Amino acid sequence: MKKINSAIKILLFIIAFFCSLYYFLEWGALGKFIMSMAHGRLERAGMRMSYSDVTGEQDGFTIHNLTLNGMANVSLASITIKPQIISSVASLAPVCEINFTGANVRLGQNINLGDGGFLMTAGRGEVLLENLRTNGDFSLNGYLTINTATMKLGRTEARLNVPDSFAQNMNMLKGFLPLVQDGGRWYLRRQ
Repeated sequence: MKKINSAIKILLFIIAFFCSLYYFLEWGALGKFIMSMAHGRLERAGMRMSYSDVTGEQDGFTIHNLTLNGMANVSLASITIKPQIISSVASLAPVCEINFTGANVRLGQNINLGDGGFLMTAGRGEVLLENLRTNGDFSLNGYLTINTATMKLGRTEARLNVPDSFAQNMNMLKGFLPLVQDGGRWYLRRQ
């Protein structure tokens, strides 16, 4: 019985410590630290990253004017990252709520994703993006997983709307993405 009480006290202490850290943390400084680490890792992977500023928010931080250049060029007016401590403890994996504005991807043609967001869970060997939503010319709603070893899509179920000017390219993309057309709508779908 003493061991159980000791284990409960230690668990409560750990939870209290992380909750205190979460509420009193300087989010802007943490965001700048994370972005400097990400910058180095992305450079080693052959990508360039730039941004204008990182500001602290309540329970998170916002990166302004973020651009990533590599195989594809990605730009975001802003992206806000809010770690979810309780969900992270419950799932034993890092969980973050991510919201963005002004998202554009350039892959030969400009793909306007607009504003949106998702809940990201970084598990072992897989990243889950759930409640995924965008509202631009290209809109995406659903969930998807990414295998971190192969960087390919895993389980995926998301509705994809594309502008008429891009619709002719969808059949060509079937060779690269798990695209399915169902009732005139396009889906990213893999079980």
